[in-house]
Amino acid sequence: MPALSAWPARLALALLLVVLSSASVLLWRQLEGERQQRLEERLGYQARSLARQLESTLHLEVASLERIARLWNSLGRLPRAGWEEEVAHALRGFPAYQSIQWVGEDLRMRWLLPLAGNEAALNFRLTADHPNYPLAMQARDSGEQRFSNSFELVQGGRGFVLYTPLYRDEGGARVFDGFLQGVFRVEPLMQQLLGQIDRDAFNLELLENGHSLFRHGQVDGAPGLSQRVDLQLLNNRGFSLRLSPTAQLLAQLNTPLPGVVLGAGLAISLLLVAALALALENSRRAHALQVANRRFKVEATRREETEQRLSENRERLQLVLDLTDSSHDGLFIFDSASRELLHMNQATYASLGYRPEQFAQLLRDDPEKLLPGFHRWLEQARQAQRDNLSRIFQRELIRRDGSRQPAEINTQLVQLHGREYLIAVSRDNSERLQLEAQLQRLSQLDGLTGLYNRRYFDQQLQAEWRRLRRIGAPLALLMLDIDHFKAYNDALGHLAGDDALRKVSTVLQESLQREGDVACRYGGEEFAIILANTGLEGGEHVAARIHAAIAHLDIAHPASPLGRLSLSIGLTVVDPVSDEAPGELLAQGDQALYRAKHEGRNRTCLWQPAETPE
Repeated sequence: MPALSAWPARLALALLLVVLSSASVLLWRQLEGERQQRLEERLGYQARSLARQLESTLHLEVASLERIARLWNSLGRLPRAGWEEEVAHALRGFPAYQSIQWVGEDLRMRWLLPLAGNEAALNFRLTADHPNYPLAMQARDSGEQRFSNSFELVQGGRGFVLYTPLYRDEGGARVFDGFLQGVFRVEPLMQQLLGQIDRDAFNLELLENGHSLFRHGQVDGAPGLSQRVDLQLLNNRGFSLRLSPTAQLLAQLNTPLPGVVLGAGLAISLLLVAALALALENSRRAHALQVANRRFKVEATRREETEQRLSENRERLQLVLDLTDSSHDGLFIFDSASRELLHMNQATYASLGYRPEQFAQLLRDDPEKLLPGFHRWLEQARQAQRDNLSRIFQRELIRRDGSRQPAEINTQLVQLHGREYLIAVSRDNSERLQLEAQLQRLSQLDGLTGLYNRRYFDQQLQAEWRRLRRIGAPLALLMLDIDHFKAYNDALGHLAGDDALRKVSTVLQESLQREGDVACRYGGEEFAIILANTGLEGGEHVAARIHAAIAHLDIAHPASPLGRLSLSIGLTVVDPVSDEAPGELLAQGDQALYRAKHEGRNRTCLWQPAETPE
């Protein structure tokens, strides 16, 4: 071959090398970007989960104070003993409280619990120069709860105040009767929230209007990866959470796969170009042999050397392919039209129980038996690549024994020589999916009793209300409270109190005999039971069964007139097709429960439509 005619071919080989190397670098950058995206998704999920947890926790306490306010507003000013009992229930359920206070209509401190640590607030008066005065006046005028910005507490340290206006009836007119104030400290509130995450994996910061109130870890350690989520705390939209990964988490999530893929891609590119160059060189040598037979020996020797280099390159390629077998993630490349496998590593078929030839044959002949929805997945991968969308898909692979393995599959389509090839990296993410399902379930359960929590109760009550409205069936609600439980704790200790709560919870759960009936811990020693498609007779039957079971437990109660632990139950039955809302059903249950307490405890009282609180 003339020397001049060889230059276009050499330029083409150089261009091919540049293109293949660029494709390898692009694939490496894609894998790195997807790793970064997974980290950001995990960080965003954790940040949103913490924000919702904080909002949910504070909203529960908002509801707790609102319930006390409803009793105050409906019954008139509560006696101090009754007020302290209700407040003690709220304090036990939420350790982040600094105190709960009643500030009278003259804005002077009247009642306060606990006294320990809050002596500086005993003579407090809310004056016009206080930063929260305008917000408190808004709460008074609107009749709605207001959540303040942070400020310096008179007890020391920074905190927040939840203002709940109170009213009393005088001559048929509603008269302002001061505020029920819930005072929170920043530090205990955030320490409680930190218990929900791995402290070594995340840095956490609470911001107020962009300024830091609380920090855990080095929040500026990875500024490009931090996630900020705004909080919605009633009227206050000035707070937000910022979450960032620690160096330890980044080290755990680092994977050598992108580097391995880059090295393999560059090696394959070099070997391919080298093979083409060798073919070109062989052609040139053949032409030279025809021109000069006397150079045969020299050319033969050179050809042997070239073949030796080619063999060495093939051995290097095989080494690269063998290295991919050490990865726990499956890697397979196939022709999308014929489904013929070009390459797969050991993890691809071994984790599913196949031999290599079995996996290849199943992919070629009947891919739906290997990956259900294969053809739809392939089309989705093409569409995602055309639209520049995420090419990570959650699928299921069928093992040889017929069981299914969840798999997160990352795809890349490559057009080469008029054919389409698909590069797929699959990962068994069943543990992550199970962990997410477990976290979802744990978020609905009360940690002490194992019953459903208040958040799940609110959701279930709304769902059952809508369902029973559609079918026109009744709904029964039981509100239960352990009698003299504060005295029980004072006499026997909180460990005995926790054990009693667990025993009572077991009784409530065992008393429900139908699927769909739900027992929840409403707060403190108060419980709630939702009986779907149940009328008055069914509700009374369940209440009687609970009283009998509690009596059978015979838990000694030194401060009870009965000498044993007992329950008071408020029962209300409603037809959801009426104009009432679930909130009214809760109010009715509270009123019936209050009457059961007032009439001597250890009994069930039914709410009547004409019933008015005393």
